[in-house]
Amino acid sequence: MTDQPAHRPLEGRTVLITGGSRGLGAATSRRLARMGARVVLTYRQQADEAAKVVADCNAHTPGARAEVCDLLDEQSVRDLFERVTEQDGELDYLVANAAATAFKTILDVKMHQIDKTFAISVRHFILMAQLAVPLLEPRGGRIIAISGADTAAYIPAHGVLAAAKAGMETIIKYLAMELGPRGMTAICILPGFIDTDGIKMMAGPFHQKMVDAEVTTHPLREAASPDQASEAVALMCMDEARWLNGQVVTNDGGGLFAMMSRFSTSAMMVPEGAPRPDTSGAAIIE
Repeated sequence: MTDQPAHRPLEGRTVLITGGSRGLGAATSRRLARMGARVVLTYRQQADEAAKVVADCNAHTPGARAEVCDLLDEQSVRDLFERVTEQDGELDYLVANAAATAFKTILDVKMHQIDKTFAISVRHFILMAQLAVPLLEPRGGRIIAISGADTAAYIPAHGVLAAAKAGMETIIKYLAMELGPRGMTAICILPGFIDTDGIKMMAGPFHQKMVDAEVTTHPLREAASPDQASEAVALMCMDEARWLNGQVVTNDGGGLFAMMSRFSTSAMMVPEGAPRPDTSGAAIIE
């Protein structure tokens, strides 16, 4: 085991993170483990990636593990919480990070694609909250949901996901009202641009130009990495975040305010007549 940092504010706590095998979920898993939390992360297909994240977490805090869970399947979610109840007994945090959608316009999206998007971010998010409460209540735990910049600014082909995430934001506010009297809290995090594999896939040949535009116009002159974005999730796990109960906390470094400048810069960088990336396919974001 590597040397542990002196400051481990989450020592002795257990966190369940959905979509923890890559992107923001993986970065958050590693960061919380460094802070002393025992991490249980879920994945759908990326078993090898999940195993790597678990190994990194165990290097800092023993007891981390990965649990397979298909958030499109109600029974899979129920089975997950049965296992967590049996193996862990109690939780301090549920971090709802996983999401999935088909990147299509509102006019082109199919009904089954709408159903799948809302199944993860609304239907089964509510189910997870219901199943998590008996595990969270004894420890005064917290539900943390990850929303998206598409609820605050227009992103092409993100309409259905934005609607689902906006629903998640509202659910958090209602959970805060219902859980608060029982000693629990609920917080939503709205990240800005994060340079993940999902962004690279969505942007295709325009990815580097997108990153360059972000760096050029962002107040911090950076394109946030998943590790940087995970800082806010860690902050929301601190005891001192209790009075953020019910809030949608923007985690963008000022980037959303700079959106118009970023758009103008990126538009100037695209050659006249350049082909546009195909965003019609389905993509999983975890």
